[in-house]
This record gives sequence, structure tokens and C-alpha cells, in this order.
Amino acid sequence: MQRLLFLFLDGVGLAPPSTDNPFSDSGHKTLHHLAHNQDWCRPFVPHSSALHLVRSLDATLGVEGLPQSGTGQASLFTGVNCAEQVGRHFGPFPHSDTHSALDTRNVFRQIQDLQSSSPLPAAFANAFPPQYFDASRRRSTVTTYCCSAASVPLRDISDLREGRALPADLTGTIWREHLNLDISEQSLETAAHTLGSIGQKHVCTLFEYFLTDKVGHRRIDTPPANLLTVLDTFLSALLDVLTPAHDTLLITSDHGNLEDTSHTQHTRNPVPLIVYGWAAPFFADATDLTDVTPSIVRALRSVL
Repeated sequence: MQRLLFLFLDGVGLAPPSTDNPFSDSGHKTLHHLAHNQDWCRPFVPHSSALHLVRSLDATLGVEGLPQSGTGQASLFTGVNCAEQVGRHFGPFPHSDTHSALDTRNVFRQIQDLQSSSPLPAAFANAFPPQYFDASRRRSTVTTYCCSAASVPLRDISDLREGRALPADLTGTIWREHLNLDISEQSLETAAHTLGSIGQKHVCTLFEYFLTDKVGHRRIDTPPANLLTVLDTFLSALLDVLTPAHDTLLITSDHGNLEDTSHTQHTRNPVPLIVYGWAAPFFADATDLTDVTPSIVRALRSVL
């Protein structure tokens, strides 16, 4: 079976090399390898082969102002220009004007339509702490809204303990130290194996890594360079458990942020698109956020 693993990195854009751009450090070997032997900086030289595609995507969607997560992610996960639909960039939560697209055209729903015989062709690998499920006035993010609309279950602390989900920080440190939850911290290598195992059971698996955006906003006291080292180590271990002939690793983002540490706002920079594995050719014509979900659907339609 052909599979696609979608690693969504929140708030990662492409800026020129500078002392304010943590991606300028070419010491991150796996990030460098995934970008076809270049740093995640502009100019981001495109590359396309049967098993590896690298290019940049426009995140502004033809709308003035700074891109935001609500409309950016809605565009990314539906193929609809939701910023244009709303008339502005909006976030961090989904705008009411995007609910119709999220209800009917989110990537999970579209994959389910391709493989209706499978009860769970798509999965969301993130674990959510008990506090999330207890919240009486909880607001959905774009990803959790998509899960609800497509009846994709959210994974909880039991799934995390049993190796069926990942915490947002990969290791579980935040769950232990800030949420006071009784879980075992895990290595980045274990986290990679867990995500690979989840991906083996589904046609498409999404994992959302939002610490990149949190650090960009300085809401988490972690040096950006340290975070990129964590991400690099995790990706190195993840590549070890994937087989490009059967697995595709898709990496992209919704807007820029972390690549410019001179401020804490989002940016209008393009975002990276990296496709490593059999589905790479299906993304060859992608130019902006709205091209990602249609490319996923075309790729999976070809093998289902």
C-alpha cells in the first residue's frame, strides 16, 4: 500500500540568510538533505525528481496583510483560497466564512471519498491532554475542525501511553513539566518510530508541529536553534523508518514566522514545500497553499 505522511510545520517561512534567520545554520544535516542540499533560506532552489521535490509556496494568497493560521491552514487543508473568501487574513481560529469549505472539502473528507471502503483511511497523529477534552468553551483549531467534520478521532493520553499518538513537542516534556501529567518522556527516535507506525496503518496521516510558531512568537522559552536541532534529529530518525517507494513525507507550512527572529510577528515570506517519496511528481505544479490538498488527492487517487 502507498502511504502519505503529512508533517505540518506551523510558522516556517523562507527568508534570506541572516543573523536573525535560524535556518541559516547549515549544520542541520537532515533539513539540508530534505531541501536537496541547501539551507531552508531564500533563494530556495527548486528540485524535482521521481522521489524528491523541493520548491517554495506563496502563503499570501493574493491578499494584503500578514498571513494568519486560520485562513492559511484552511486554504492548505481544503484547496480553497480561504483568505480571499474571507476578504482578509484571519486567525488563529477558523473563520465562520470558511466553515463550509472545511466541512465538505477538508483533506480528510476528500481522502475518505477516495477510499470509502476503509473505515479510517486518514489519521491525525497528535495526542491531546485531558484538559483539552474537559474544556467547556474550547475553540477548534483548523486541524481539529477538519477532524470533527470528517469524524477523524482525536487521540488522547491513553493513545499516547500506548504508542498510538505523539505529543505536540514530540518528547512529552511539556506534558510533564507544564501540564503535570503522569507520562513517560520519550526520545526523538521513539517519537519518529511511533509516527512511522501510525503512518503504516493509514493512507494519509497528519501530524501538526506547532512549536515552530510558538517559538517564533516567543511564547515558549526555547532558542530557535535548539528547536531546529530537535526537529532535525526527529526527521533523521523518521527518514530511517520510511521507504520512499511506498511512503511519502510531505512537509510544508501555513505562513512565515520562525525564519525572522528580529520580531514576533508573522511574515509574508513564501513557505517551503518538500515532498520525499513516491508522490513527489504530483506536486510539481504547486505554487501556493491551495495546491497542496489537490496534489495529495491526485497522488492518492492514482494508487487507490
